[in-house]
Amino acid sequence: MLHFPPLYPITDATRPESLSDQIRHLGEAGFSLVQFRGKPLDAKTQWEELRKALQEAAAHGGWPMICVNDRTDLALLAAREGLRPWGLHLGQADLPAAEAQALPGLGGCHFGASTHEPSEWETVAAPFDHAGVGPYRHTGTKADHAAPIGLPGLRAGCTALRARGIAPIAIGGLTYLDAATCFEAGAESVAMVGELHRSEDPAHLGWRVQRLRWRIRPPFRRGQGLVLLGGSGAGKSTLGRQLARRLTLPFHDLDAVIEVRQGCPVAEIFATSGEDAFRALEAAILPELLASPAVVALGGGAWASPVNRAAVAASDVVPLWLAEVPLRAWQRAGKDPGRPLAQDQAAFMARWAARMPAWTLAEPMLAFGHSSRDLVAALLD
Repeated sequence: MLHFPPLYPITDATRPESLSDQIRHLGEAGFSLVQFRGKPLDAKTQWEELRKALQEAAAHGGWPMICVNDRTDLALLAAREGLRPWGLHLGQADLPAAEAQALPGLGGCHFGASTHEPSEWETVAAPFDHAGVGPYRHTGTKADHAAPIGLPGLRAGCTALRARGIAPIAIGGLTYLDAATCFEAGAESVAMVGELHRSEDPAHLGWRVQRLRWRIRPPFRRGQGLVLLGGSGAGKSTLGRQLARRLTLPFHDLDAVIEVRQGCPVAEIFATSGEDAFRALEAAILPELLASPAVVALGGGAWASPVNRAAVAASDVVPLWLAEVPLRAWQRAGKDPGRPLAQDQAAFMARWAARMPAWTLAEPMLAFGHSSRDLVAALLD
């Protein structure tokens, strides 16, 4: 099933802040995925705001990822300009997902559905990989919403969708006080509009919701091995050492193991043998580190290899994506002579954007500006 961040933020076009500014600020706060909802703005304004948001995200490592609500036409325009959004959310009266998927440039999108009743929960099919379930209660941000389904409906919808391998998203007038109940009912994520935009500190709200989901549905069990993945400078090694200490497990940094065995730094391996040779070393050594429970930190590009992902899948190890804001990672890692692929900011961001689809295959850990110690405490709470 598709991994989703615990809190799914949605833009609000009735606010004075432009939609592109909303998306940029949410990304800076630490949210990895934002839904672009442009109603009731006219089509021209929506397109201008979506294009600006996608351009800004592309320049910052594809962060945040953007899912377009309803407007297949705008998603298609964006794809034609090389700005394909992460996803497209379609209502029951919108273009069928299979037809949208066949449009030029939209084949790689994630598709979300809106569902309100059993007949819809039971008929959601590919290419949908996530679906809203609701509305949980009446919401003032969407005048044409269906009748509220309440907790019994949410629980039934989440159960039906999970059985089909589709990530259920709780929707409809939700606040922080509803999050625990929604996760207990089976929701993978809670969508928020009003609560989010009323918050003085959206990052703090996102952090609290994430902690709730971890408490209700821990991402791993004690004694199980972990693989940490994410971009260069995200903080995987620091987090990994602290997690390993608390879990009383060995810690391995794949890059460091390669350096010891080769007797030279990673940068030298890149300079003398090339990146392909380094990737071959990763693939050869990683299975050894997964043979017994441990915390293993991967280099930024290791998870992009299907061979490495298969090695993790074949072991009793949980992959966790340390989803840091790319600009923060660049501020830590940029120009570091020990990081051969972190010398040019534009190339760094382009590489980050190219690798993020693979990272999203794992459970996300959103830092929201918190330290590695805070992340460890939250994970083990």
